[in-house]
Amino acid sequence: MAQLVARAVWDRKAGGSSPLTPTIDLLGIFCSYIYMSAVEAVISDADGTLVDTVLLIRHGHYETATTFLAQHGVPSEEIPDYEEYETLLNKIVGGSARQTLERTVKAIYEDKTHHIEGVDYDELNKLLDPIQDRLAPEYVKSFPGLADTLTQIGSLGIKVAIFSSGTPHHIVRNFGIALGDKVGDYAALYRDKTINDQAKLSLFSRRLEEVFHIPKLTVVTCDDVGERTKPDPLTAQIAMERLGVQPSESLVLGDHVYDIQAGINAGVSRRVGITHGFDDAAVLREAGATDVIDELSKLIGLITKY
Repeated sequence: MAQLVARAVWDRKAGGSSPLTPTIDLLGIFCSYIYMSAVEAVISDADGTLVDTVLLIRHGHYETATTFLAQHGVPSEEIPDYEEYETLLNKIVGGSARQTLERTVKAIYEDKTHHIEGVDYDELNKLLDPIQDRLAPEYVKSFPGLADTLTQIGSLGIKVAIFSSGTPHHIVRNFGIALGDKVGDYAALYRDKTINDQAKLSLFSRRLEEVFHIPKLTVVTCDDVGERTKPDPLTAQIAMERLGVQPSESLVLGDHVYDIQAGINAGVSRRVGITHGFDDAAVLREAGATDVIDELSKLIGLITKY
C-alpha cells in the first residue's frame, strides 16, 4: 500500500496522472474520516489503573487509622486487625483519601460510636502522607506495560489526562516510584521540600510529556475539585477542557466503578474498565464500562479499533 501511495504522489508532483489517483483520493477521504472519529484523548484514573498502589492504599490506610485510634484512646481490643479493616476498605474505597478514611472508621464503629466521638478527621488524614511516603518504595509498582502504553499513546499523537481522587503529592510520588529510571531524577521529586506540591506536579507532568512524547498531558486531582470527586463528572470535565477535546473524542480508563460512572456522568461514550485494580469485569460492566481489559497492553488495540 505504501508503494501505491508513493507512486500516486510522485505522479502528481510530476504533473502527470496515475490510474491510482482516484483510489488514493478516496483513500484520503476515508482516512480523514477515520482520523476525525478516532480517540483524541485518554482520560485515565491513576491508582489501580496505571500504577499499582493497591497494597499501599490498604496498608497505608490501616496503619494511619489504627495509629490515630490508639492515640485517640480507643482500647487495643477495640481496634480492628488488618483483615477486618481491609474487608471494609475494599467495600468503601473511593473518593479522596480523606473521605475514604472517614467513611471506613465510621463503618468500623457504627455500633460503638462512643469510641470516635470528637474525632477530627482532618487530623487523621494528616497522618496518611508520612506513613505512605515511608511505605511507598515497598508497595508502589508499575503495572506491566505502563511505559510502553504511554509511549504508544504518544506515538499516536493522543493527549492524556490523569483524573484522580488523590492529591498532587500522591501523583508525583506514585508515578515517580513506578516509572523510576525512565523519569530520571524526577523519580525522587516528591521528596523535595523546597517547592510546593502543585509546582512539583507541573514539573512532573512536563517530564512525562517529554519522556513519552505525549502532545499534551494534564493531571486533575482532588485539589482541583474539593469534595466533588468521582463519580462526580467534574474531574473528567476539567480534564477535557484543559485538553481541548469533547466527550465524543475521549476515552475514559479506570479500575473502579467510580471511574466508569464519572465517564458516564461527563458524557464520555468510550469507557474502558481494567481488572488489575479494585473491581472485576462483571462489576465494571454493570457500572457502565463499554469494554473491559485485563492489562494495559490491550488498550492500544482498543484505541485503534474505535
